Amino acid sequence: MRHARIQQAKPERSFAERIVAVIVAIAMLGGMGYATTSAALAEDTPATVETTTDQSATTANESTDGKNAADGTDADNAGDAATGTADTESDTNTGADADVNTANAANVGDAASSDANSQTDTTAQSNPQPVNAEQNGPSVVADDTGSDCIYAGKNALQRVCWLDMSKFDSEAAKKDDGQKMTVNLGGGLTMSFTAHYSGGRTVVASKVPTWDNRKAHPGEAGHHAIFGVEGYSNFPTGSKPALYQGNEDQNDSRIQLSDITIAKNGQNVASLQYSFVMADAESTNKDEQMVYTSDSKITELGSYPTSDSNYGFCNQNFLNDETVTCTGEDEDSVPQGIRLYTTSTPTQVSIEMRNSGPGSRQGAAFGVIFSQAVAKITVNGLASGDANTTFKARVSNDETGSLESDSIPSNSIPSNTAESGTLPILASAGEKKTVHFYLEGTPGDWSKYDVTFEGTDNSKVVSGLAIQTDENGRRYVDMTVAADHTVQGHFTVTAHPDPLGTPDHHKTIAKKDGANDTYTLNLNVMGKQSSTSQTVSQPVDIALVLDSSGSMNYCMNGDQPSLFNPYPCRGDNVVRSAALQTAVTAFLDGVDTQNKTIANADNKVQVSLVSFADSAVALSGLTPEVAELKAKVKNLNPGGATNTADGFSKAKSTLDKDTRTNAIKYVVFFTDGVPTTSSAFDNIVANNTLETAKQLKGANVGVYSVGIFSGAKTSVTSCNRQSDKTRKANVFMNAVSSNYPNYGSVAWESGVTLSGGSDKGYYKTASTASELSKVFEDIQQTITTTNGYTGVTIQDTLSEYAEFADADPAKKAKVVTNDGTNVTKQWNIKVDGKTITASPKSTEPLPDGVTYTLQFDIKPTQEAYDDYVANKNAGKDGYNGVTGSDGSDAAGNDTSAGKPGFYTNDSACLAYSGDGETHACDTLYAEQPVDQVKTGAITVQKKWVDADGKVSSEGNPESVTFTLQIDGTDSGREATATADTAWKASFENLAPGHTYKVVEKAVEGYETSYESQEVKITANELWEAKRDANEADNVREWPVAVTNTHKKSTLAEGSIKVSKSISGRKWKDGDSFKFTIAGSDPTQNAPLPNPDSVAIGTKTENHEASFGEIEYKTAGTYTYTVKETKPIAAIAGLHYSQAEYTVTVKVPTDMGTPTVSIKRVTDDNGKPGDNQSANVAKFTNTYVAVSALPLTGGMTDRQWLFVGGAVGGLAVLLIGAAGVWNGKKRLV
Repeated sequence: MRHARIQQAKPERSFAERIVAVIVAIAMLGGMGYATTSAALAEDTPATVETTTDQSATTANESTDGKNAADGTDADNAGDAATGTADTESDTNTGADADVNTANAANVGDAASSDANSQTDTTAQSNPQPVNAEQNGPSVVADDTGSDCIYAGKNALQRVCWLDMSKFDSEAAKKDDGQKMTVNLGGGLTMSFTAHYSGGRTVVASKVPTWDNRKAHPGEAGHHAIFGVEGYSNFPTGSKPALYQGNEDQNDSRIQLSDITIAKNGQNVASLQYSFVMADAESTNKDEQMVYTSDSKITELGSYPTSDSNYGFCNQNFLNDETVTCTGEDEDSVPQGIRLYTTSTPTQVSIEMRNSGPGSRQGAAFGVIFSQAVAKITVNGLASGDANTTFKARVSNDETGSLESDSIPSNSIPSNTAESGTLPILASAGEKKTVHFYLEGTPGDWSKYDVTFEGTDNSKVVSGLAIQTDENGRRYVDMTVAADHTVQGHFTVTAHPDPLGTPDHHKTIAKKDGANDTYTLNLNVMGKQSSTSQTVSQPVDIALVLDSSGSMNYCMNGDQPSLFNPYPCRGDNVVRSAALQTAVTAFLDGVDTQNKTIANADNKVQVSLVSFADSAVALSGLTPEVAELKAKVKNLNPGGATNTADGFSKAKSTLDKDTRTNAIKYVVFFTDGVPTTSSAFDNIVANNTLETAKQLKGANVGVYSVGIFSGAKTSVTSCNRQSDKTRKANVFMNAVSSNYPNYGSVAWESGVTLSGGSDKGYYKTASTASELSKVFEDIQQTITTTNGYTGVTIQDTLSEYAEFADADPAKKAKVVTNDGTNVTKQWNIKVDGKTITASPKSTEPLPDGVTYTLQFDIKPTQEAYDDYVANKNAGKDGYNGVTGSDGSDAAGNDTSAGKPGFYTNDSACLAYSGDGETHACDTLYAEQPVDQVKTGAITVQKKWVDADGKVSSEGNPESVTFTLQIDGTDSGREATATADTAWKASFENLAPGHTYKVVEKAVEGYETSYESQEVKITANELWEAKRDANEADNVREWPVAVTNTHKKSTLAEGSIKVSKSISGRKWKDGDSFKFTIAGSDPTQNAPLPNPDSVAIGTKTENHEASFGEIEYKTAGTYTYTVKETKPIAAIAGLHYSQAEYTVTVKVPTDMGTPTVSIKRVTDDNGKPGDNQSANVAKFTNTYVAVSALPLTGGMTDRQWLFVGGAVGGLAVLLIGAAGVWNGKKRLV
């Protein structure tokens, strides 16, 4: 629907002013005005939906100047027979609207129609399921061939032949007998019917879209009719398929077609089955109705737009199988679409347009669908030697005739597609007709081509179709077509090219002489230029689609000026728009250089320029002249959102306008943000972009996408509903490019995982200005030159077992040619972490036969040494069975091929462009070189010495155990030494880069000392000990000496005590008694105190004495006997004690403090004792007087005293006698 406006076009006013204006408008009309929004986007514009406050409602070429529509100025689509009053459409959205006019016919108002609101729908049956809204295979836009029905649109639910109603006359149709009409359907078919019209408004034939005011509202949704834009666009000039209402006061109009018949060559065909189509030729808004009737069952064909869920559609109610009412319910803020209906072979149909008020206008369209066939051919490439070859496809039916496509001449190859026209075919219900599809061509040798055929029936692929050859050598396929069906036969002819193939590339390794553990890796690539490779012998069209949104004012890294950093964009981090201008200018210069080599002006490269922000602008159509383009690029002014859909739509339009049908086409799409109309990722904008990109790719247009937003990453191909906008943007950039050719709309809210493609280099990223320039250079070279390898990048990512040997590997790496020339300055070498890349600075193809080798030094990592040792100590091969691959040794080297080692690379690959395709880093180097490591060993020598430092084996254990600490942590490794090993042990397979410490497990009774207990092993020491890389294990030993010295254990002085007592008399001066200690067992060799006796005299304190300390050198149990020694000159009358004590000393094995126990074994009389323990060995001597000594027998103490007295008396007598005797002698 379309609202006619009452007010004059004025500048935008305030909301209050607009409300007042609406009220005035209503008063002036004497009725109710309703606002509507017809929002949808054309086939060549993004279907972005926005709510606007200024909805224009105009027919094409309408004017606000009130002129006669027939005067050549701003003519209304709705006819050209009468003048209309100026600016009389009403619109409750009161913003100024330009180009508004009424229908150019008088208000006749003869037969009143039923009021739009008086109809009561008593029965509402369930809506029938519409057919899938997908493109039909054929996509020919019809010419005006004399037929009165027209095929239109590249995006159609079915191939509808719309009736051209140019001859419709509402005045004649109002008469009782109606207007007799005959429409030429083509192919000898005609349709006849009687048109009846009733209603208070004028209805005239109109071209479509019935109104279009998008130019006055760039970038906004709506402002046009859906029919003729999203649905069935590109009607031929002069055709008028819509019957469009005027804007008079009366509301309703009804058009009925009765007595419908079809004739073939003038003869009625009663059995022919076809579908009759009825459609809203505009849209159905709130309180408007479209009523469709037929004398045959009605079903829904579909709706437009097909791919935008934000459009609203009228609510359909089927009163019965033959009547459907569709009522608009959505507010004006929601863009309105249209529904289409079919009915099978009717004799009478009608469309009634019930308006919501005087300002409401609607349109109706009628069409037919009958059996049809279309032939299509696509040619990919031209085999060598076929300079003048042409190809074409033809479709024929024995009854209808035949149609053929245009020939694809040799100068349009590689890659072009052509179609025949639509061949109408008569088929009755249940009948199928045979259709022949032919491929014709003049190649010198068909074996140089692959030919495939795909047949579709109503867009569904038909299986089991085989290509046959007739007697004339023509290739053909037969299909059948049923009534009301469309079949398409598509031949694809693909030449077998003479390709460059994959560049010759190899990776090798060499042990570096005199550099210990250092190796040199070599990765090479050889240039090749094939005489059969295609240069730019055919035209190339390139549409540059450039982001001009507000974020293009940011630095390359996303920074913005701030109070603390007002100038953040410097060096390689310039403003994004400046970086883009530099890159695109260089791109255009490259195109200009290429064009200078092309003599034929028709084959030069052409470039168009599109910028996009809130909306898109085609700054230039396709042109080979780059000077103007460079000036426009320089004047790009960032600001606004990132409406990628509109950008792609404009790019498609520029490419579609090229008359060079043989041109190879590309889109180079650049953005720094996400698809949106504001700032967040917009699913609708993204999907509309993808839909247009899919159409482009389906037409063999190559699509490159270039992203410089933060987080741009080509490897991201999936996202879920929780993913952030950056991840979604990466998926979008992959899907929109030719990496993934088959993606249209996707369900972003459910998550997306891309499939059916791979990283072929069509999505590229850059984070600096120089990277961006290189991206555009590579694309330009790939698009315009295919006679050699361009865009070459050598990339190697080291494994966990290799690292760069130099602190600054990018500066130390070099590139040499096969003749030894150092060309490092001609290459860009970069290192990022463990990845090194090298690419030529020149964008020219690599010279034929020249090999370039990237060389850089590596060495094994600490992890390599540690893993080797771990494997060895686990009983496995140190390298876990890995050997270098064949061919991985550089000339003269023998450390890799077939030799054990660790792989040096995690991945090594080659990126390049050739044969017209870009290959990302998915071409792997087949060779896998290895590097080697070495280990050392520690030998432990054990020595035993006694407490005096003399070599001794006395008391040594049977074995000793050593443990190994690595960097201060116990490693869990142990080694044992015994007498049988000459007290030697070793720790083998020790990795360098660690400090080792040998620790003996404690041996009781010994003190341990070390020589060289800690050993630090370095890789240099190992490699200097053995430079042969193929010898790894224990190439050097480090000695450690461990000495065990026996400990001493000392029994402290005073540990063994004796005490003396005298019974029978008191102590006298001179009394002294001696006590001794001696080992009880001679075999023990028990040590003794020095001296080994003590004496107790009269003056000895407490008559108690202690033996001195005893020093033990060996653990064990020692026994001693302690007793009193009776002197030779014993004291008369004193009985000396005969007691004996056993002293037991236990020396612990750790040579700690000995323990002592004392037991009396005999008493003072020498009789066996009671073995009682004692702390002190006590001895008692008994004094006995002589008189008391017994004569015989055993003597008691009394007897001892007697004997002692007697003996004493005798002694006195003898002394006296001796004195007398001596005196006598002196006298004599």
